Amino acid sequence: MLKSIPIANAITLANLTCGLLAIPLALNTETSHYAFYLVILAAIFDFFDGMVARLLGQEGPLGQQLDSLADLVSFGVVPGLIWKSWMETKGYCPPTGFCINSYIWLLIPLASAYRLARFNVESSGSTYFTGIPTPLTGITLASFALIGSSIGINAGFLGIDSLPILSFPKMIFNHVYLWLYLPLVASFFMISDYPMLSLKFNSSDGVNTWRWLFIGGSILLIPLLGNAAFFGIYLWFILASFIAFRGRTNNTESL
Repeated sequence: MLKSIPIANAITLANLTCGLLAIPLALNTETSHYAFYLVILAAIFDFFDGMVARLLGQEGPLGQQLDSLADLVSFGVVPGLIWKSWMETKGYCPPTGFCINSYIWLLIPLASAYRLARFNVESSGSTYFTGIPTPLTGITLASFALIGSSIGINAGFLGIDSLPILSFPKMIFNHVYLWLYLPLVASFFMISDYPMLSLKFNSSDGVNTWRWLFIGGSILLIPLLGNAAFFGIYLWFILASFIAFRGRTNNTESL
């Protein structure tokens, strides 16, 4: 007889369900923005499953493994497929012959898998991350479904020629180098050993001020950048982390 599934694990399965439902949507640029919304919903479930597990005393190795599997799909495979569909739509490869550009999207789920596996075998408890968290990377890359839908191939962002409030040329998000190299850069930062900010406030590490600055700056970027807000928050996260932990190395927690 099957045992009842703990509430925390059920929430994790909801995360995985969102990822699975997003896969067919991610394969078409016309529906990829719906895949992004499911990635956001998966992130909400991912946040609450750990909280519920701690509150109800349901933490354990099964939940940890299940969480990593769900995150791989929702924040690795789905963003990778979104990237693949938009690369094909933008025509960054010739119609015939081999083209490495067609496979750049594979870096996203592969780096996610490596990072999540590393987390499962390393000790945790640190108040900061090793490398950029998989969910943040996945959400950022998946958000390009919104950016792509807004600017199209030649159209202006949200129907105009620049981002809301900030003057940011639309050509930035249509440039081939951004689409080719961002998965490579994002994958590198995911599996790197650079210490990165987490929202676990702890006076012992001396970076609480930068945690508040990151949160405040992120809130400001949402109305400033519109659909590109997650990309802006991603860049701000890297900058804030590098300044906060300048001169330090970290080999502890990775999520």
